[in-house]
Amino acid sequence: MSRFINTNLVVAAQLTTPAENPLLTDDSRLMDVWFGGGVVRKQMFKKVTRAEQEEMVEALKGRGFVQSGNLLLDPRAVLFAEMENQFLGGVVTVGYGENGKPVELKVGGKAFNELCSSLNQVT
Repeated sequence: MSRFINTNLVVAAQLTTPAENPLLTDDSRLMDVWFGGGVVRKQMFKKVTRAEQEEMVEALKGRGFVQSGNLLLDPRAVLFAEMENQFLGGVVTVGYGENGKPVELKVGGKAFNELCSSLNQVT
């Protein structure tokens, strides 16, 4: 199977590896991807290969994405960010879904601080 993911439209990606899901193998991964645009849509990808996942991570980090555990997030997509506390991190809003509700993602404290630093530099 061949798959193309336009990383220029990705606003966030959640990666799953064998460490988080024992049903996965060394070469199989899961990946959920949120795409931006008029509305934010989540696409669940099943059975991506390790190479596909690693290529995606490198492409997103090359675009300046911030990583919080297995979540990668584009600082330019953040509309609103609120820290819950410095240890737990906070919640960021990356857009609105088709239902009009905010699409919120939780990030850890270190990543939240990195994200805020990136947000201050975004023009």
